Amino acid sequence: MFRRISLIAFFFLFLNPAFSQNLSHLKAELLCEQTCVQPGGSVTVAVHFRMQKGWHVYWQNPGDSGQAPSITWTLPEGFTAGDIQWPVPQRLVASTLADYGYTNDAVLLVPLQAPANLKPGHIVRLSARVHWLVCQEICIPGSAQMNLRLPIRKKPSPYNSRYASLFKGARRSMPIPLPDDWKAEGSLGAKEIHLSFDTGAAVSKATTALFFPLHPSQIDNGAKQVSTLSENSINLSLKKSDQLSADVKTIEGVLVTEQKGSGKKGYLVSISLNN
Repeated sequence: MFRRISLIAFFFLFLNPAFSQNLSHLKAELLCEQTCVQPGGSVTVAVHFRMQKGWHVYWQNPGDSGQAPSITWTLPEGFTAGDIQWPVPQRLVASTLADYGYTNDAVLLVPLQAPANLKPGHIVRLSARVHWLVCQEICIPGSAQMNLRLPIRKKPSPYNSRYASLFKGARRSMPIPLPDDWKAEGSLGAKEIHLSFDTGAAVSKATTALFFPLHPSQIDNGAKQVSTLSENSINLSLKKSDQLSADVKTIEGVLVTEQKGSGKKGYLVSISLNN
């Protein structure tokens, strides 16, 4: 369920080569990493949210409340849009509930593939209807029609130096697959889900770990996650959701580890659960 929602109507301006608009408690931008598009080539675009202090938007699984941002594309014939690439989220706790999302700043990347029959010298128009929910103690839904225009050129598309650091930072914040030498195991208890990650190397005692489930109604989001460390492993105990399906066989999500001074690392995981 959403928190109390205030409805606000927005009017938007078209900007080129990036769409940018200041909105209530949030600034939204549509940016392109490249300055042009090549026939048969690809470009990466970003929806960049900047929130006022204390406000947040949501991850793909929003947790106990909220709604993830969504993008509806209107693209020239032959273009295809990939899935949103989600950065590592934060755990946002309020009383006995917990949401998953982003404060201050969030960059959602989307790859776009161009058809091979584009004609150099022409211009393509990329349009996205972006919806979001920005929340503090209340939630405000918003949406914007964002547009970009890119020239078509024969040569590979150069990168836009203006946004290079933003795209580089966004990629650093994306979760990555578990290292090949890690072993992950899971078990389903009466009240808890137990996850174990054997790293194959010594684990620093300063390591902390959190798990973000990809799907709702699997864990009790607001319950404390108990993490323990052994010489070569990270172990997590997660309270089961009362709505967890009895026939669940796997759990998917993001394992986030952190050491003081070395920042966060996110790992994509899909773990079979043994009874």
